[in-house]
Amino acid sequence: MWDSSSDSDRVALIDALNVMDPALGRALDPITELAAFTFDVPIALISIVDADSQRFISRVGLAVEGTDRHASICSWAIGSAQVMQVADLREDPRFAQNPLVVGPEQVRFYAGAPLLTRSGLALGTLCLMGRAPRVLSPLEVQQLQTLARVVMAQMELKMSMGRREQVTGLPNRQQFQADLDLLARRAGDGHFTAVLLDVLDAHSANDAGQALGMKPVEALLRQSSLRVQSVLQDQAQVYHVGVSRFAFFLVDQDRTQVEALLDRLRERMRRPLMAGSVPMLPQFHAGACHFKAVAADTNDLIRKCLVAMQHAVQTDACLCWYSDERDARLRRRYRLASDAARGLAQHQFSLVYQPRFSLHDGMPVAAEALLRWVHPMLGPVSPGEFIPVLERTALMPALSRWVVDHALAQLALWQHALPGFGLSLNLSPRDFDDPGLWQMLSTRLQAHGLPASLLEVEITEGEWLQGHPGAVPQLRAMATAGIRIAIDDFGSGYSNFGYLSEVPISLIKIDRSLVTGLARSRTSRLKVEAIIKLARQLGYRTVAEGVESDAELSLLRLWGCDEAQGYLLARPMTADAATLLVEACRAGSPGEDTA
Repeated sequence: MWDSSSDSDRVALIDALNVMDPALGRALDPITELAAFTFDVPIALISIVDADSQRFISRVGLAVEGTDRHASICSWAIGSAQVMQVADLREDPRFAQNPLVVGPEQVRFYAGAPLLTRSGLALGTLCLMGRAPRVLSPLEVQQLQTLARVVMAQMELKMSMGRREQVTGLPNRQQFQADLDLLARRAGDGHFTAVLLDVLDAHSANDAGQALGMKPVEALLRQSSLRVQSVLQDQAQVYHVGVSRFAFFLVDQDRTQVEALLDRLRERMRRPLMAGSVPMLPQFHAGACHFKAVAADTNDLIRKCLVAMQHAVQTDACLCWYSDERDARLRRRYRLASDAARGLAQHQFSLVYQPRFSLHDGMPVAAEALLRWVHPMLGPVSPGEFIPVLERTALMPALSRWVVDHALAQLALWQHALPGFGLSLNLSPRDFDDPGLWQMLSTRLQAHGLPASLLEVEITEGEWLQGHPGAVPQLRAMATAGIRIAIDDFGSGYSNFGYLSEVPISLIKIDRSLVTGLARSRTSRLKVEAIIKLARQLGYRTVAEGVESDAELSLLRLWGCDEAQGYLLARPMTADAATLLVEACRAGSPGEDTA
């Protein structure tokens, strides 16, 4: 952080010192007092001189905290690499009218040693002032220079505090960003590449910590840091920016050179490391991003590298480069998450309904309530996009309650015009985190005067049930009350009939990925026919989703599928359109074209 030479770098360092005051002043006060005592002077100061002013961060014998730069004697001293002495300030035309000379302080003697960084950057001075003319001896000059170096060392120590990772001793994330800021202030034209590297699987590290304690895990991190440093050597400074994450940036290396370097680093990092007596295999996931030495790039660089590295983790790749498109998708998801609460309050959400038809007589028997969101800036947003995003937020329970209340209100209206017409609701795994879910459903059914038998609850298939121990008791309570429980999207992933015995399922909805194009795929035909037959034998009704052709509908009827849903039969529509469609079907006349 001290290895710079431009005036902009000096300004950055002074800004950092300003942030640390008064803590820095308290640390330097003993040195200032020692200087006043050693040289027997009434005034001793440690000053920091910036573009407009001089500030005394530690002082003895002087009441004022600073002066304008044009009235600063120290601003002359910082231009010299040696101690600057003025035996009698009244006799020097530069200072004869200085307020400290002609004012109440009546200062006559001045000696100042510049405070220099390792690269020769002058930040201020350690200065002595007396009220009688004086000249320091060569030994005293040497002593003053020594004290100035002690002051500078203390400043550097304070600047480095909080900027080092204790486990590895490497500069941390704050220092990484500070050095990027310095790089941007230089306004160079070089081409840079930042790399963020994750070297340890979090689950493995957690298991090792539980079994062995944290010392072996910390030893792993130290070994990993040494390996990274040994490969990079003089090419880059390594920073420890996260528990198991390291970062560095390279200068004037193209993509091929960066990838070759990371290949060497990966080869070195993938060798086993010892955690106690257990050999562990480090992981290697890196994210890389090209950038320019300008604030617009460096201020957002860590986040961009994280985007790239996280993609490498998710795809189990060794290296991923930053992508604007991927970043835009992530930012869009975050915007949806942050805008959803406002959207709910401003009535941007609505429900549409997709009718479901019996394959025995072709009549509509129920409708699935589907959530829609028209964002004021982004326009219509697909549920397939916003539901997974909102499921990770605290808003999901409130949104689910909104859906339940509005859908049941519509179901109550339908019972006057369409007696016996049912409704299907989707509940997410997050909804079952609420132990009062069933009580809420029961209360809303009673409030709308609805029998539970008219309601069907759809849950997605999968292993999530094992991670939600409270889900099964609530589902059983719903089923006991008469609510039908359906497994949605069956066949899209987990697809295990075994776990169905633990859940009070009455209906299986076959995923559209198997149904759409069924007539053209022998594999899909075999799977769907087998699912329907086995479901019937186990006592489950079946619904085929995503029906889009007469050929698909004919095969489903042939195999004994109970119900179907899809664009061939009816698209999602408003509640009023669904009412007209069902009324027309019940009257025996064709409804309006809903495709």
